[in-house]
Amino acid sequence: MTVPLVEWPDAIEAVLARSCTTLARAVVVRETASTQDHARDSGAPAGTVVTAWRQTAGRGRLGRTWVDTAEDGVAATFVLPDLPPESLAVRSAVAAAQAIAGFVPGRAVGIKWPNDVIADGMKLAGVLVERAEGRTYVGIGINVGQRAFPPELAPHATSLALLGHAVDRLDVLRELVRSVDVVLSRDEEEVYRTYAALDRLTGRACTFLTPSGPVRGTVRRVDPRRGLCVETAHGDVFLPASTTSVAPPEGARRYGERPSDGEAP
Repeated sequence: MTVPLVEWPDAIEAVLARSCTTLARAVVVRETASTQDHARDSGAPAGTVVTAWRQTAGRGRLGRTWVDTAEDGVAATFVLPDLPPESLAVRSAVAAAQAIAGFVPGRAVGIKWPNDVIADGMKLAGVLVERAEGRTYVGIGINVGQRAFPPELAPHATSLALLGHAVDRLDVLRELVRSVDVVLSRDEEEVYRTYAALDRLTGRACTFLTPSGPVRGTVRRVDPRRGLCVETAHGDVFLPASTTSVAPPEGARRYGERPSDGEAP
């Protein structure tokens, strides 16, 4: 049975009181265009978690939109002090991946650079970090109950339900809050080691979208704070995180699949 919205505030506040040291306050709304915008426009102080029963116009990196998931997804924004966004992007991806892993035992949950969470090569969650007026807003969206996606997303997106796990969104949200708070308190080098262990892009052939056009190559090294070292047919190139994204795979491929034998990277 789905836990009703009226129970969300007390349930999240209980997690904050029992398990958290950085996060201290929860704001729960029935519907909003974007939890990022709601957190910013409401003046929520650092240490606040803003979440919604429904987010209708979320967004991702580089101006992309996050599809309205109605009552099937988790959308939350964590309001933090004005900290380096590169560090927070890494920490948030690690926190989301570790929170999700507990709900999909046996699945290969990892991170697709820079901060998407994937399972079995399909996108399961995304992270957006924005800064404004002395605060940093970390938005995390997780696919939970979706049974289908729009045609343009269907080959590359998945949800906990599609992975065979019926989970209430509140359970996912509570685990995410706990995980974010824990990872925020960890030593930075420990977080980067964890990120490296979860990295699913190194050694893979992908197409990358850049301001000067697509780049095709094999990832030699991931620096989550700066970008990628990619081996191409014309030599190694460095692709910065601020302007680069991974193109959706062609055909029925999944993110990060290796090329077939004999196929050039």
